[in-house]
Amino acid sequence: MRMPTWLLLLWLTVTIINYPNPFNPRAGQVATFECASTATQETRLLIFDRAARLLVQKTFPLDAWPFNRLVWNGYSDGNELVSPGVYLYRLIDPATNRPIGKGKVWVIDR
Repeated sequence: MRMPTWLLLLWLTVTIINYPNPFNPRAGQVATFECASTATQETRLLIFDRAARLLVQKTFPLDAWPFNRLVWNGYSDGNELVSPGVYLYRLIDPATNRPIGKGKVWVIDR
């Protein structure tokens, strides 16, 4: 029996949260990304600015464990501190290159 496409998409979507939100990397804070998964899978966390430029790409291995965590220190892959603002992130399944989770993280400077 073939699984309906909408059910497959629902099954592959994970809930990902980040905290603290907002966070201040200049004060030494880091953003923690956390998600729950019932499967073991290697994913990628991509962080974009509002102009859709890719700033950060990290491997985010998911284990069949209640919570999986990854931290971001507010620096781009080019080792530059990002400016204050709202950044978009996606959790990507590298096998299909499809997003399985997404959200926003706010960087402040206060």
